[in-house]
Amino acid sequence: MFFMLLSAVIGTLLIAFAFSFDNSKGSRFSNPFVNMIMFISALFYLLAFVQLFTIIEAPRQFILLVARFMYVLMAWVSTGLCRIAITYESDKPHPVLNVTRWIFNLAAFAVIFIVNGGFRDLIIEPDSYYKIYSGYAFSGGLAQLLPFTWYTLYCVVFIIVLPFISSLIILIRAENAKSKLLRQNLHTIALGFLSMWVVYAVLQLGNRFQPMFSSLIMLSYVPAIIIFSKAFDTMEVWGKRLIGRTILRMTLIYLLPAAIEGLVYLLARHLFPVGSAKYYWIIFAGTVLVVLLWVFMGRHFLKADKLRGSKYGEPFENAISKIAYDGNPKGIIDILTNCFKKYVDSSTFTLAIDAGTGFLESVFTDEENKIMIPIDDPSFDVLLNQKHPIVFREYAQKDYSVVSVREQLVQLLDSTKSDAFIVLNEGRHVLGIMFLGPKNSGNRYTPYDYEVFTKMYSNFFVNVYYMKNIMNESVVGTVNREIRMSSQIITSIQENMDYITNPKIDCGYRMVPAHNIGGEFIDLIRLNNERHMFIIGSLNGKGIAASMSMVILKSVIRTDLAETSDFKILVQKINNFIRTSLPKGTFFAGVLSMLDFSTDTMYYINCGCPALFMYNHIYNNVIEIQGEGHVLGFKKDISNLVRVKKVKLSEGDIILACTDGLIEEKSLRGESYGKTRVQSQIMENASFPADKMAQFTYDGLVQFTSRALESDVTVLVLKYKSNK
Repeated sequence: MFFMLLSAVIGTLLIAFAFSFDNSKGSRFSNPFVNMIMFISALFYLLAFVQLFTIIEAPRQFILLVARFMYVLMAWVSTGLCRIAITYESDKPHPVLNVTRWIFNLAAFAVIFIVNGGFRDLIIEPDSYYKIYSGYAFSGGLAQLLPFTWYTLYCVVFIIVLPFISSLIILIRAENAKSKLLRQNLHTIALGFLSMWVVYAVLQLGNRFQPMFSSLIMLSYVPAIIIFSKAFDTMEVWGKRLIGRTILRMTLIYLLPAAIEGLVYLLARHLFPVGSAKYYWIIFAGTVLVVLLWVFMGRHFLKADKLRGSKYGEPFENAISKIAYDGNPKGIIDILTNCFKKYVDSSTFTLAIDAGTGFLESVFTDEENKIMIPIDDPSFDVLLNQKHPIVFREYAQKDYSVVSVREQLVQLLDSTKSDAFIVLNEGRHVLGIMFLGPKNSGNRYTPYDYEVFTKMYSNFFVNVYYMKNIMNESVVGTVNREIRMSSQIITSIQENMDYITNPKIDCGYRMVPAHNIGGEFIDLIRLNNERHMFIIGSLNGKGIAASMSMVILKSVIRTDLAETSDFKILVQKINNFIRTSLPKGTFFAGVLSMLDFSTDTMYYINCGCPALFMYNHIYNNVIEIQGEGHVLGFKKDISNLVRVKKVKLSEGDIILACTDGLIEEKSLRGESYGKTRVQSQIMENASFPADKMAQFTYDGLVQFTSRALESDVTVLVLKYKSNK
């Protein structure tokens, strides 16, 4: 029973491993290799069925048929693995290899199904005995020299001889390989075959003590496919440190649990009779212990930097996301440099940003290493047109899509002593470039690096935007800290709005931070002659961190608008940016709306706006129209929460939107200003222009509180003047 369950468990784990490898974007040989893993999994399931049929006393001929089919499939796996190994990184056709493989597969079929005495019988006693009866393959004097049965000859050919010949071919290819990476991976594949022989030898040794071990002959392939997967999925030359980490990880993940499980089995076999209840309980408890140990190490111990593998994406993202933007700008550059050196293995990191002089200039570098690049370099336009802001040297040298600017890109890499750079842009405007030096290990930048950089692009944008607009002392110049933290930010918000000039509407607003700076903002964006967009809302928090996030979010919204025409998708993109790129715990509460003057309609999406009022001049009353809304930044997927609403506007109608500072501000007696007072203000001031209404609303709040405001207050008023 134990060996039957063990076979089923191994088969299931192999299926999970196959899916995991197939989903790995770094793997380049997934299809044929995954097929081999699935075939090996099928071998273990067939072995489990053979033992199950024996337990339930199925017909012996049926059991023998299933077992024969299992060993035919095993030969198919062996020749398949050899072919995959020999043709690694080879684009040439291999007709001779294909014919040879079919010859050996047919020979295995003949030995197992046709040859007299080739596979005579199979005797199984669950958990105690497993033996295949087979006749001798040779006769006469040759039988004395090679006393092999057909089954022994089958094992020697498909587990030892064919892998040995394949290893020789692989090692010869490795000696002639010019690429260090190809040579390394070929050696790794040869090591995989060596592990197959080691496991086979261990099984033969264990068979002396427990004959059931001979049934697990296909276990020889498991370490081989694990090592093969490392070769197929590796795109970097391993240094001594990485090799040491890999060996230690494999020891902790595979060898240690296997050793513990083996000791548990030996203990159970020594203390209790095979097949007894206590025997199975000891094995079950030991297996649970091994699984718990494996999970614990995977969650805690193996995530330590000293044990991490070459996949650095998660710790790199965590390190970049933890950067605090309230410290020394030189310190921020140092943190970025250390992150790229520690996780990406870049030898150098240099940030060049728009200096406002027509050039991109490096920050915090000495004069000897200073970088100055014309910001209107035509190669940047080509990269932005192709939406390919991440450039590696190999891409610049070989990709046909940049042939028109290849010389400029290679020259840029050479002049900056870089092997990669990342262009950070806001629309068509280049804000800055991150230059990465060659890797210390001598590896090139790989598709995995490109995948990580693409995912982290918004984080890099935050870094560059911060350095350019707020904390870049070396390029922008040293300015007074109070000016940087207040008027510069607020002025940038107010001056970058597209004021509504359509004669149908009158617009006015007030935005008053309680402590000089904050996370609230209003933005007016002209889409075309007939459509205008407005956004009002607030990011949680106060001070420099909230204001910086607000400036960046405003810029990102405008950038996304240039690429997204769907209102709902725009909100989903904003939600994703807040969740992944702004400091953890940041959320946005507000409303996004579009005014269509051609149809006199306002479309809007409530994103947690505390109050959105509409005054109807016909009925002379004020109602709330925001409905239910969900703030952005909490949930990963909000597609089912986003609702686009609309309202028709007529002459004399008024829209007032505000943040929670207006509603929740309290008087000296602790009473909230509330929505009722806001509605009364709208009724009382409906005859005034929109700007006056916004001012009077704010004045009413100040008069009510009779003290300094504790919260930021933002009010936007829209008066519809005409339907004509």
